[in-house]
Amino acid sequence: MELIQRFALPLLLAAVLSAVPAPAHGQDPLQRIRQLYLSAVEDESAIARGMRALREVRAAGAVRAGSGLDAALTAYDGALATLRAKHGSWPPARLRHLRQGLAVMDAVVEAHPDHPEVRYLRLMSCYYLPSILGRTASVREDFAALARLLPDARGEYPPELYAAITRFVLRHGEPTPGQRRALEAALGESGG
Repeated sequence: MELIQRFALPLLLAAVLSAVPAPAHGQDPLQRIRQLYLSAVEDESAIARGMRALREVRAAGAVRAGSGLDAALTAYDGALATLRAKHGSWPPARLRHLRQGLAVMDAVVEAHPDHPEVRYLRLMSCYYLPSILGRTASVREDFAALARLLPDARGEYPPELYAAITRFVLRHGEPTPGQRRALEAALGESGG
């Protein structure tokens, strides 16, 4: 079995976000990057487009260093690097891309431990990896953080994205009974 064979995002998330319209000028700059990231799961050429979009958002000058937007953009940079590992063919290069991308995401999580989207990107980049790569602890940490953070983050994300993340945590994580109730209530309030 190849090292990264099981590395993939749930199809549900890709299907949900592909239905979200591209942002109009002046709207959420992350939406385009989210869409390119999801495209990159299946289409390697979308990685370069996603990296270019990241550079364009940063070049526009609207990203304050250390802000939540800065954290999310940096996490998408790391997540796109891990997708290079998924699409690569030479095992040493795949492992190098994976390590580079995960190092970026680990640093962002350390600096912004309460940023739900950052946590989700790292979770999705690690969840399907073989346990031999040693990411089980970060997966557990990210599930626990998301179970704690998501009930209060409902208005921060497009409803489709919020619902997809929350459903994934409910299905695959181990929230406490109180967290489960809070997540289900927030999901219901978001229309999910």
